Amino acid sequence: MKGKSLKVLALVLTMLFMVTVVGCGGSSNTGDKTSDGGEKKPIVIRIGTTVTPTHSYSVVAQDFEKEVEEKTNGEIDIQYLGGGVLGGERQMVEAIQRGDLEMTWTSDIGLAAVYPELGFVNLPYLFPTYEDVDRDYINGWVADYMTKFCEEKGIKILGFGENDFRAVTNSKRPITKGEDFKGLKLRVPETPMYVDFYESLGVACTPMAITEVPTALQQKTVDGQDNGAIMTYDYGLYKFQKYATRANQIYSGMQMCMGTVTWDKLTPEQQQIIAEASKKAAAAQVKLQRENAEKQWKEMAEAGMEVIDITPELEADFKAIAERMYKDPQYAKLYGQEVMDKIQEMKGIK
Repeated sequence: MKGKSLKVLALVLTMLFMVTVVGCGGSSNTGDKTSDGGEKKPIVIRIGTTVTPTHSYSVVAQDFEKEVEEKTNGEIDIQYLGGGVLGGERQMVEAIQRGDLEMTWTSDIGLAAVYPELGFVNLPYLFPTYEDVDRDYINGWVADYMTKFCEEKGIKILGFGENDFRAVTNSKRPITKGEDFKGLKLRVPETPMYVDFYESLGVACTPMAITEVPTALQQKTVDGQDNGAIMTYDYGLYKFQKYATRANQIYSGMQMCMGTVTWDKLTPEQQQIIAEASKKAAAAQVKLQRENAEKQWKEMAEAGMEVIDITPELEADFKAIAERMYKDPQYAKLYGQEVMDKIQEMKGIK
């Protein structure tokens, strides 16, 4: 009886030893483990945007995703979610601050919807050429200012891309001078500064979301709209418009933003990888965006839209309104006297 008991005890001990070996590393799975022995899950970083799958944001996001995931050995899982499935730009900017969303690639208009103080970047004729944009915005004092401002609000700007130069399209007449705007009903962004600019030209402004614009143009609720080549093309707005004026009246940039709530959870190595990949993706996006804009203006012209470059007369009319706005006390109050003084200095206004 005693011998039988010893055999049973030996068998039990052997089985316990085998279980212990398997539990402590006998498995062929070499993945990272959590403290309870389970597989370590990758950090999911969702990038929310409002643009279409063919937009430059969406295209460069593919390389961004690949680079980050490869360089972090799968520790980070990038998930790009476009088309506004996570909300509008304002909603997504607010979400990354709370930590409900990890990252958003948003236009500066989206940032200014949350922080109106940043709306100065969209003042008319502030950056009339790409040379001005590259020098003063993307690689200049504007980028420095926005980065510092947003950091204090819990948002890290990791890259500066491009939204678009804005143009004007309409179904009524060619626009070659300021007085051609009088009486037009135009859809404009829901920002007081935009409304001020166009009302100065005699426009009946109709703010509405971009998703409502195609129907409004088709049904002639409005005569035209203010947008760049990319949105005008991607949303098919040119199909309901006869005339376009490439006036470059307002420039809009794009910011690759991550909430500090998310940023602070990453290791220094992960932060560096994402920061470097963001700058690389931003540069690629700017290049692609500009190439796409030229192609799309050409395609819209070939489809029957009359595309007009800005005339010296229209440029002079726009600049006169812009200078008035640069000096307006309401904008010094909204954007800060220091910012408006910098703008006046940049423009040589005394």
